Amino acid sequence: MLHEPYLDFRSSSLRQSAAAFVHRIMTIILLRAAERVWMSIPGWEACWRPYAFWKKIPFQWLPIPSSIPVQHDSSGVLAIRRRYVENGRCLIGHFGTCGSPITEMLEPILEALLREPARQTVLLMGLGSEEFRRALIQKNPDMEWLTYATGPLPAEDVSLHVSACDLLIQPYPDGVSSRRTSFMTGLSHSKPVVTTSGRLSEDCWEDAVPLAKAGDTAAFVELIRRLRDDVKLRERFGHAAGALYRERFEVDRVVETLRAADRLP
Repeated sequence: MLHEPYLDFRSSSLRQSAAAFVHRIMTIILLRAAERVWMSIPGWEACWRPYAFWKKIPFQWLPIPSSIPVQHDSSGVLAIRRRYVENGRCLIGHFGTCGSPITEMLEPILEALLREPARQTVLLMGLGSEEFRRALIQKNPDMEWLTYATGPLPAEDVSLHVSACDLLIQPYPDGVSSRRTSFMTGLSHSKPVVTTSGRLSEDCWEDAVPLAKAGDTAAFVELIRRLRDDVKLRERFGHAAGALYRERFEVDRVVETLRAADRLP
């Protein structure tokens, strides 16, 4: 099962290049022994196929479903909304571990939203969210009134907090893909998710989620504003996201794919 292919060679880091070389050797050994390769995204086949050399081996897409079960607790969801928003303001969520490649994209997005703070509140959810919020406030003290952070949460509470949000913002530097479980969480909760397209993005997202090109902050913020101000548009994208997840990505679909492959000669 191929979730991440290997480290890239980097001329500025001898240590990483050495590890990348070892990864390639490991890849060759694995492929010599393997009868089938599953991939979290289709783009990984181009990375690994050359290391199979002459061996004909099937590569098959096996998306990663959400790891957060949906909790059906309307009173719990309402209590969370009341904690963060009032007077019909929009609650915009971000779920993830707040690693630097993501926060470098999130920071200018949030700074743009700070120009109109009365229109929304941003809720950062997950490991590293509190540290990221503190760093934001140090640079922009007014960010204290725009953003909240939960820190790490149990899976049940993640589900309730995601359900409390009106929309999610999930930018990725290489584009959204089916290996991004933080994105899959929003999809499984039938939430409109503003995200990015990039070199690793599959073709299935275009009709189900609002997409801006990775790195285009202005386009990303404009999509947020459109969904923030249009309830019907949020409902349409939320319905499309949930339908796509149930059709192609939930655990039952993954199990069906595995069972079907087991029946092949």
